[in-house]
Order: sequence, then structure tokens, then C-alpha cells
Amino acid sequence: MKKNAKTISRNMVHRLPLYLSVARQLLSEGEDYVNAPQIAEIININPETVKKDLSLICKTPGNPRLGRKAETLIQEIIDFGVYTQTSNAVIIGTGKLGLALFSYTGFKEWGLNFVAGFDVNPNIIGKEVNGSYIYDIKMLKSVIEITDAELAVITVPSEAAQEVVNLAIDAGIRAIWNFASTHVQVPSNIILHNENMASSLALLNYNLRLKYKKG
Repeated sequence: MKKNAKTISRNMVHRLPLYLSVARQLLSEGEDYVNAPQIAEIININPETVKKDLSLICKTPGNPRLGRKAETLIQEIIDFGVYTQTSNAVIIGTGKLGLALFSYTGFKEWGLNFVAGFDVNPNIIGKEVNGSYIYDIKMLKSVIEITDAELAVITVPSEAAQEVVNLAIDAGIRAIWNFASTHVQVPSNIILHNENMASSLALLNYNLRLKYKKG
């Protein structure tokens, strides 16, 4: 059976970008081969998990002593089916965070193609970012229909988040990546991921204090 996204877990999907980042880092440092224990140590997970993941996605067998060729591993992760299918996306709210995400071209490597941005600020509307434009939020539905966008990234103030999410869903969006500092409600057929940076920062700070607390 051909290996594809259906044969792997959600947790593995989250781990693959980490593997790619480590492989690239080691290659840039002059390492021709990469092995599971190396990757596991750098990202602090079980080496057996890495071995199992790589056995699922890699067509080329590794060297028992050296591991896998770094260049080959990088290409096999990129070529794996879960990332070769591109989804068009829009970003709603192009302030500092939104514009930074909109400007980042690395998302394309992971199957996310930003086709439009939206805002209410007339000083921003009309600007071009990497070949895509920022539109008035009033044009949301028509632009989504034209571009076949399926995913919306929400980077608006928390008080506007639910209204914007509702507009996006009404316009045909199927998945929401929410960066607003509030939880939003969506119908059961809509995929939702809340990216709570405040929570992540609080957890990071707590672990820092716990590990390096004085006395």
C-alpha cells in the first residue's frame, strides 16, 4: 500500500517539520548523514518515535551505522504526500503579526499558499505582499470564491475574532487557524486550531522557572 497522509497520526504530522528543520541544520553544519538519535536529542523526544516515523515516510533505507543521507531525508520529508497537496489560504487582520505571517514564504513548503489578506485599515488595503494583495474585508466572500481559499488565518483583536470567523465561514472557509487571544465557536464541520501564544509563553516561563529556580 502506498504510504500517504492517511497512514500517519496527527502527532506525526506535527513532528515532521521538526525533523526537516533538524536535518537542514545538521546538513548546514557539514553533516552528510542524519540518524534518529541525533534528531531525538535535538528536539527532546524518544528515538524510537523518530525511527518509526522515518520508516513510514522514507523510501530509501538508511545506513545501519550512519543513518540516512541528510539531503535524501530532507527531500523525502518534503515529497511526502501530506505536504505536496497545497491549500489556498487567506489572512484576516494584517497588522504586525498578520503581516509577518502573510510575508513568510516558508508556509508554501508545508502546503499553505496565501492568496489574499484582508483588513479594515485604508492605509493597508491595496498593498502587495509576495504577489498577493490586501483587500477590504467587505470583499472577503468574492475573493474567497475566486481564489478557492479553504483556510483562514485570524489575526484580529479578540473582540472582533468571532465576527470575523463567522464571516469567513459564511464565505466558504473550511478551516480556521485562530491567533486571536480568545476562543471562537465554529460549526462541527469546520476545522479549528487555536494558536494561543499567551498560553504557550506562560507555560514556557513556568518551565523555565521550574527548571532553574533558585535554591
